[in-house]
Amino acid sequence: MNKRAIRFFIILILVIIVVIVANISMRNFGIAQINITVEYAGGDTLIDKRDVSIMISKRFGNPLSKKRKEVNGEEIEEYLLKQNFVASANVYLTLGGKLNVEVRQNRPIARIYTLDGEQFYVDENKEVCDISKTRAANVLIVNGDLQTRVKRKTIIDSVAFPIYNDICNMVLAINKDDILKHQIDQIYYSKKKGFQLLPKVGDYVILLGSTENMEEKLNKLHYLYKYGFSKHGWDNYSEVNLEFNNQVICTRK
Repeated sequence: MNKRAIRFFIILILVIIVVIVANISMRNFGIAQINITVEYAGGDTLIDKRDVSIMISKRFGNPLSKKRKEVNGEEIEEYLLKQNFVASANVYLTLGGKLNVEVRQNRPIARIYTLDGEQFYVDENKEVCDISKTRAANVLIVNGDLQTRVKRKTIIDSVAFPIYNDICNMVLAINKDDILKHQIDQIYYSKKKGFQLLPKVGDYVILLGSTENMEEKLNKLHYLYKYGFSKHGWDNYSEVNLEFNNQVICTRK
């Protein structure tokens, strides 16, 4: 090995030692700053920066009073992911000592009321969230013969929660429709009659029945609003029945 190679190797070793010593020393420094961001993805605000800060402080204490080596980003992430309305969390410490906390909030699509008076939200990914004591989401209301209370963070599926899964799929379909999302206010479920929709405006009931051919039924309702009610109105009707194939039956008052 020539002298130049030996010199380069020695310098490299020294640099590595300096970096290691510097990192060890910096781990004893305090947290310089906390940056918290909350992404809402177009939904209503249900948690904010202050809420996230309180979550962290209650469990781990004030990070600004701690040394960098005492702050574990992965532990904070795991804790935040267990909290209500936290869909995802990313926590990391920069070389400058800034603790960055990035949270994405759940986006509820429906508020479900059970027969025993319990309430909960489901979000766009069919994840269950508890009701907030201080804030509310402007979403579709769902009630009727619904008995099962689902725990927070549960993911609704067709096996364990078939009715709630049908509700989620229906709400997602309504929300994707440029007309229906502005017209439908509430979903009612009956064990005997199936699903009914209640409009935001007008004194009439929309009968869906079962969720079989739901896409076709909602498509018929879309065109009824677009070409029927837009010209003749809905004040003369008490009921709109979408249960039959290729038919829309409107009952006059």
